[in-house]
Amino acid sequence: MEPILRIPESVKEDTLGYRNKVKRFLDGQTSPVAFRSYRVPMGIYEQRTAGKFMVRIRIGAGLVLPYQLERIAQLSKTYGNGIVHVTTRQDIQIHKVNIEGTPDVLEGLLEVGLSPRGGGGNTVRNVTACPRAGVCPKEEFDVAPYAIATAEYLLQDRSSFNLPRKYKIVFSGCSDDCAFASVADLGFFAHINKGKKGFRVYAGGGLGPNARVGTKIEDFITGDEIFDVAAAVKWLFDKHGDRANKQKARLRYVLGRVGAEEFVKMYKGQREELGEQEPEEMVPEIRDLTSRFKKSCPEGKPSDGSSELSPNVIPEKTVGLYTIRLKLHLGDIPAGDLVKVGQIADKFGQGLVRTTQLQDMLITGVARENTEKIIESLKDLSIDVIGNCRPTIVACTGAATCKLGLCLSRGLTEAICEQFDKNKISTNGSSEVIRISGCPNSCGNHYIADIGFQGKAKRVNGKLMPCYDVLAGGKTTEGDAHLAETIGTVPAKRIPDLLVEAFSNGTVEKELLKSLVVKSRRAGISVESLPDDYYYDFGSDEPFSLAGRGPGECGAGVMDVIRLDIDEAKDALKPAPADSENIYKAIIAVARALLVTLGLEPKKDREIFAAFTKHLIEPGWVKPQTRQLLDDTIDWRMGDRESIDDLLPQVEDLVKRVEELFLSLDANLKFKVEPVAQKVIVEKAETNNHIIDLRGVVCPLNFVKAKLELEKIAVGEVLEILLDEGEPVRNAPASFAEQGQEVMEVKNVGDYFSVKVRRKK
Repeated sequence: MEPILRIPESVKEDTLGYRNKVKRFLDGQTSPVAFRSYRVPMGIYEQRTAGKFMVRIRIGAGLVLPYQLERIAQLSKTYGNGIVHVTTRQDIQIHKVNIEGTPDVLEGLLEVGLSPRGGGGNTVRNVTACPRAGVCPKEEFDVAPYAIATAEYLLQDRSSFNLPRKYKIVFSGCSDDCAFASVADLGFFAHINKGKKGFRVYAGGGLGPNARVGTKIEDFITGDEIFDVAAAVKWLFDKHGDRANKQKARLRYVLGRVGAEEFVKMYKGQREELGEQEPEEMVPEIRDLTSRFKKSCPEGKPSDGSSELSPNVIPEKTVGLYTIRLKLHLGDIPAGDLVKVGQIADKFGQGLVRTTQLQDMLITGVARENTEKIIESLKDLSIDVIGNCRPTIVACTGAATCKLGLCLSRGLTEAICEQFDKNKISTNGSSEVIRISGCPNSCGNHYIADIGFQGKAKRVNGKLMPCYDVLAGGKTTEGDAHLAETIGTVPAKRIPDLLVEAFSNGTVEKELLKSLVVKSRRAGISVESLPDDYYYDFGSDEPFSLAGRGPGECGAGVMDVIRLDIDEAKDALKPAPADSENIYKAIIAVARALLVTLGLEPKKDREIFAAFTKHLIEPGWVKPQTRQLLDDTIDWRMGDRESIDDLLPQVEDLVKRVEELFLSLDANLKFKVEPVAQKVIVEKAETNNHIIDLRGVVCPLNFVKAKLELEKIAVGEVLEILLDEGEPVRNAPASFAEQGQEVMEVKNVGDYFSVKVRRKK
């Protein structure tokens, strides 16, 4: 049977050429950085487990055939860990693949009409759609054919794989917006105007940092105009996206920078410009995708969507047909179960399986008499159909595998479920969805959650603690979409109990949740008597840290530590007017912030001030008057000064300058702005024996110290670094390779490792 999504020839060529790219990398002919720039747009991401990779497979509009599922399962068992993962954007992932096995995985997928091309990197990502497109009673019409055609149109052009950042496109069949078109880079809402099928169009939305709802760019376009619109927005993004700053490269930053009116004007101009050119890409046919799968059924009145059966057995718009929702725990399903799901769908349903934005799977087109047969067939699998009365939880993979993750979001999910079971809390029938993201990137979609959690690190009593921002009240209805409100921050270890109390009546209102969060904050995360357990994340037996973050880049963890201190300083100054105690806290935090870039982590206040004076005041990075500010602060602390309230303007100015320095840091942790004063003391690097012992120094400080030592030697010379096993030896060499230095040797010399790095630049 023909695949749903037709893979363009250019994608086939790139897939078949990937094997040679891997060979060149393994032979040492390609640097890790250069290989990564090719690997990631092929949908292959490095995981936290050393030497393991994830392959993210595009599942167009969430539609996948049984024989394709069988191939995914076989590849997962042969090359991965045998567990297949469904994402919040309808993709399917194979985890823990060795890099040598990735060419076999890609070629094996291609044989059954699947590809991960564009599953990562600065590319046109999977084009998603309503998970029940074609069968939902509420839809205007089936939007899946339009989503598939849009993907086929854009994927044939290699420029779609070299954008300023990712480009996400969504099709929703009605204003309920189950697919989240309201918050996509480009979102299409189905409408029928004077008998013609078409779309209202929004653009510039997104759910990562600085999330925003899209703005309307077209009130109505006909179905055959989707290609012009998608191309115009793509080229607008290509021209105006910020390629220099990855943190502000998404399309929503263009919208935020120029404003909605100018953004729409830019889009209209781009579309007009493209309309005057001869199209280079073939325009795909908008095909009826699912009619070939439909089963005959008696005619009758369409369903309103309600069911007397399980909440996971949902009537379709064709009377007598049902959708069976297969609830996957954390989006995971064993490879063997995946094969059986495809077989069951082929035998009793429409003959295809759908992936959903809730990380579940659907079997559609099931006749009433076959619903019990499917439920019976699924009983021996790791799938819940009847429902376990727990809340619906969507969670990203988190820090367990993702190199961008801060917190163990899956561990938090497990803890919530355990606590609900322990307290016999039932949410059966509740519509609230809990969405958990282990970092601000919102892979768990926390910004549009009924109840959302965003992982973050917070410094408490001088130590890092896993915490979450709590959000509530997100909504994605067309024309009335809004992001969830952030209502507070709580330690990770408090969240399960907080939710048990919030759901004590089976459902929860935003105001109740807000009051509980305030209550939790009053209990305090800054008190001195917190249990040691609070400094450990769920499922971890090691103290919480940022080690291992970033694409083999310890420097990413450094940036997070700096941001924590700057935010702590800002928070201390928020009470109006700030008193001496809070002013002092702000000075300590801001003075400490940038010292980590120098490999320094002083504990005592005087040590912090001394290091700040030596490395930031004397070289002229901050005003010389800051020295007196620190002296006055110490006088107050020692009781020689009654108050430092009068220093508030100077402290605010210092916080502003330190943040400016922070935002200017480049990949090598060097400031790109000019000093504010002439350097007072010129320091000369000491000579050394080109060896540094960093045993006992944790990530990311070990990397920073080693990098500073490397900068003291001449280009071409070699530095030997002694590192502990575990995260230090996994992360530091990868960090040097990422920055273009040559990692010559990683050698186990007993209970520690010797790493030799040649300075290349």
